[in-house]
Amino acid sequence: MEARGHLVTPATRSDNMFKHIDFYVNNIGIDVKGNRHLDCIWLELRNVRGNDGWLKGQAEFIVFDIEELSSFAFFKRVDLLTFVEENVKEYANSKADFMKFYTRAAWGKDDLLVKVRFDHIETLTFQLIGY
Repeated sequence: MEARGHLVTPATRSDNMFKHIDFYVNNIGIDVKGNRHLDCIWLELRNVRGNDGWLKGQAEFIVFDIEELSSFAFFKRVDLLTFVEENVKEYANSKADFMKFYTRAAWGKDDLLVKVRFDHIETLTFQLIGY
């Protein structure tokens, strides 16, 4: 982003933990998720402590580093949240299930996740920037 002429400021530790913001780009909150793949992207509604996950954070954009595309895929956080609210209705039987709520409560974690493939959310892509 800096190479493209944008002002990039790292978020504070507090903003990272509670607002789910890693950086501010031109004062816009960004949460970056690295090492994602076309066939496996986890969306977090609730974290392991039972608090709001990054889908319910305050970042304006979620950015996935998609290895197979050698690109950063930018999504509006609210678009991803709306997608989950409108399309996911059932609970998963295993972590292999797509488009279903998944939790690790049986292992003492209070998280709530949804596993998707990139093609499930591709139409929501705000911008794709190669590297």
